[in-house]
Formats: sequence, structure tokens, C-alpha cells
Amino acid sequence: MESAYKTSIHASTNQTPAILEKGWNPILPQDSLRKYLIQINPTTGSFKGMLDKAVKHAIRCMEISFAYATEKWDKSQPTPDLKVGDLVLVSTTNFKNMEACKKL
Repeated sequence: MESAYKTSIHASTNQTPAILEKGWNPILPQDSLRKYLIQINPTTGSFKGMLDKAVKHAIRCMEISFAYATEKWDKSQPTPDLKVGDLVLVSTTNFKNMEACKKL
């Protein structure tokens, strides 16, 4: 908090308190990162275009991910050879309607 106060420019002096006291501003960790950040000031139209591209890219990535997961699932699950009229055993452990009504 103190470093933020001492390194911000004040309206009354148009200087930072660190410059007025010591003659220099301390180097903060975020100062070394600022040179690597991209400064983008988009207009509304270009911002909408950037958002549309990001949405399309996200949708495409999700479709690829879903296709990959479906392919992996289908490979690991054998397809049952069932015909019409075959007898199958259905487990009733997950049926919720087998119990009596709790209110009664």
C-alpha cells in the first residue's frame, strides 16, 4: 500500500512522493513485466471482431475436444450384439420410483 502511494503521481505536485523524497522511483516487480505486455486500445468495431474470433476459436476447440472424448469413449466401450427379442437383465438399483412416497 505504501509503495503504491509513493510511486503514483499526485495531482498537487505532478510528481511521485518517491521522486520528491529520494529523487528516484523504486523499481517494482510489475515494472519488469510491463515491457512484455501488449498494449491494445481497440475501437468498438475491432473489439467486437476480436470477441467474435475468440468465440469461434473457443467453439472450434470445444468441438475438437468433444470429438476426441467421444472417440476415446467409443474405443473403450464394446458395442453389445443385441437383437430384437433378446432377453436382457435391467438393474433396478438406480430407479427412484421403486420406493414409496416419503410424505405418506
